[in-house]
Amino acid sequence: MRRRLLAIIFIFIGVFLFSMPFISTFILEKNDALNSIKNITPEEFEENRSNGNKEYDQSKINPINMNDLVKNKEKIDLTKIIGQMSIPSIKKNIAIFDGLDNDNLLHGACTMKPNQVMGLGNFCLAGHYHKNDNVLFGGLFNVKIGDIVRLTNKKNIYEYKVYKTMKVSDDRIDLLSDGLINHGDGKPILSLMTCYKNETQYRYFVIAKFVKLYPYTPEKMLEDF
Repeated sequence: MRRRLLAIIFIFIGVFLFSMPFISTFILEKNDALNSIKNITPEEFEENRSNGNKEYDQSKINPINMNDLVKNKEKIDLTKIIGQMSIPSIKKNIAIFDGLDNDNLLHGACTMKPNQVMGLGNFCLAGHYHKNDNVLFGGLFNVKIGDIVRLTNKKNIYEYKVYKTMKVSDDRIDLLSDGLINHGDGKPILSLMTCYKNETQYRYFVIAKFVKLYPYTPEKMLEDF
């Protein structure tokens, strides 16, 4: 009887461990903050951007783990959301949080430097890599040169065109500098960063050049989806 009970326990443990990737993907898909920002006004976005007490220390970021997912699955800090990003070519539509911390990264993309302004300098965003293209920065590896990326604060849409993708070592902090805009003819740029799949010592960047600004509408943000 005892052996049978132990066998059943081990089977349940095995099934649970096998199911963990599917469970984590399900939770992350439900973590989408976009529904939470539909009623946030442009003025509230700007107020959120101007608030202090934000973290930008990359060394404090942890990989996605089940404990954090369960603990924070409904913990969306609306006071940190400053906008939205869309990439039509990969059907990516994601909330932008101001501040780089573990909670925010489970719900969207995060700014990597203080006082970033859309359409100015080098606007840097980080997101968790995931094998599922629909989750967080999953699918970023499918972005091609020439693809369009849009940012919005609900006042304007800032449109960028991708001109470079690159795999780099995890110490390339120079890629976050505003000085990088000189590589793109001096125009403002957008830098999207994620881990290089499971190679933790590398990062993957998608870099886009600012091309135009126009008034915000929800339809324009999702054009060509």
